[in-house]
Amino acid sequence: MFLPVQEECTVNKLFLFVSAVVLLLACGGAGEHVAESSDTLVTDEAETVEEETVFYPAGTLDPMVVTAEEPVAAGDLYTAFYAWNGKTVVLQGYPFVFYGDSMTIEDELELVVAAEDREVLASVAFADPVNITVSADEPVTVSGIVEYSWTGEIELVDGAVVPDAPPAVEMQLSPYTCDGVTPVAVQNFFDAFNVWVGKEVTVRGYYVSTTTSVLSSGNVVRVDLADGVSGSKCVACEMGEEISQPSGTAMLESRDNTLIRGIITGESFNMVGLEGCELINR
Repeated sequence: MFLPVQEECTVNKLFLFVSAVVLLLACGGAGEHVAESSDTLVTDEAETVEEETVFYPAGTLDPMVVTAEEPVAAGDLYTAFYAWNGKTVVLQGYPFVFYGDSMTIEDELELVVAAEDREVLASVAFADPVNITVSADEPVTVSGIVEYSWTGEIELVDGAVVPDAPPAVEMQLSPYTCDGVTPVAVQNFFDAFNVWVGKEVTVRGYYVSTTTSVLSSGNVVRVDLADGVSGSKCVACEMGEEISQPSGTAMLESRDNTLIRGIITGESFNMVGLEGCELINR
C-alpha cells in the first residue's frame, strides 16, 4: 500500500524530528556539558586563608616561650615588661562605688570586674571633670593611655568615657596587637598586663651596684643590673640571701654578663623587680 506523496513527506519529517529530540536528550541537552565523573568538576571559588596574628613580633620577648633555662638580656626584659606604657586602651568594667547604687564620675574612676566587687583592677584619670552619673550595676567603658605606676597598679591617664560601646569579648591580648579601639574587659586586660608577674627568669646584664637595707625583719640585699649597651638600669634583684665576699668580688671584677635568676614580682624603683634571686655565674 502506498501513501500519497504529501502524507509520506509528513511522516518523514515527523520521524526526523523525533530522532533529533532523542539524540539531543541522550547528549544532555543543547549546549550543556555533562561531566563524566564528579572528580572532574572544577570550582572557581577562591580559597580563603586567614592571616595569623603575630602577638609577639620578632625581636620581642614572648612570655609564653621565655623560661628560666634560657637567659634573657636585662634590656629586653625591661622593654617587654613595660611594653604597655604609652599605649591607648579601651577598658570595660563596673564602676567601683564605695557606697550607694550610683556615683558621679569627676576626675577619676576605678574599675572592678562585677557590681559590688571591692578589688579595684584599674583606675582612670580624667584631665577635666566629667560629671557623669553611672549606676553601680551597669558596665562603663572608658579609654585612656597606660601610665606605669610605682605601685604596679594599672593606671590610665587622659581618660574619656566611651558611650554606646559594644560588650567586650574575651580575647588574646598583647601590647603589640591591641588596637586601642576595641573594648577589653578589665579582667582580660589585667591578666595581659601582668603576664610577666610570677614568672621565673634568668637575667643577663651589667652589674651596677649592691644595696643593703637594714630592717627590723632582717637585711634586704638588692642587686641592680643594667642594659649592657645603654647602661640604663633595668632590673632590681632582691637576693634570697647575703652575697658572699668571693661572689661580690667577682661581680666587681667582671661586671658584664652577670647572670641572676629570680621571680618577677612587678615594678621596683622604675625597674623590673625580681625576688628570691640567686647568682648563677659569680
